[in-house]
Amino acid sequence: MLPNSQLNKPAPQAGQGKKTAGVDGMRAISPRQRFELVESIKGNLKAKPLRRVWIPKPGRDEKRPLGIPTIQDRARQALVKSALEPEWESRFEGTSYGFRPGRSAQDAIGIIYSAINQGQYYVLDADIAKCSYREP
Repeated sequence: MLPNSQLNKPAPQAGQGKKTAGVDGMRAISPRQRFELVESIKGNLKAKPLRRVWIPKPGRDEKRPLGIPTIQDRARQALVKSALEPEWESRFEGTSYGFRPGRSAQDAIGIIYSAINQGQYYVLDADIAKCSYREP
C-alpha cells in the first residue's frame, strides 16, 4: 500500500508511449482528470488487461510483444515507482547502469573507457535477452 503522501500527488503522465492508447482507448487526460484518477485508484491495485501490440525488432524479421497499459494503470505504476525508487536506488551499486534513472549506456561506456585506460582489461559482453523467463 502506498503512503498518503504519494497518493495525494497528481498522477504523472507517462513519458514514452504516452500517446498510445491502452484497452481503455484513452491517450491523455486533463489535469482535473489526473486528480480524479488518483482518488479512483486508492486501495485498488488490480490492473486491467494490457493491449498487446507486436512491434518489429530492429534489423530483424522477428517481432516482439509490447503490452500497453491503460492510463489508470500507468498512473498506478508511476505512483508505485515514485514510492519505491528512492529506497532501492540508495541500495544499488554505484557501478550499476542498467535501467537506472539518470544513467545511460553512454555513462557505462565512459566508465569502461576509464577502467581500460587505468589498466583494467576485464569486460564482460553478454547478450542475456534469450535468458529471460517465458511463461509456458
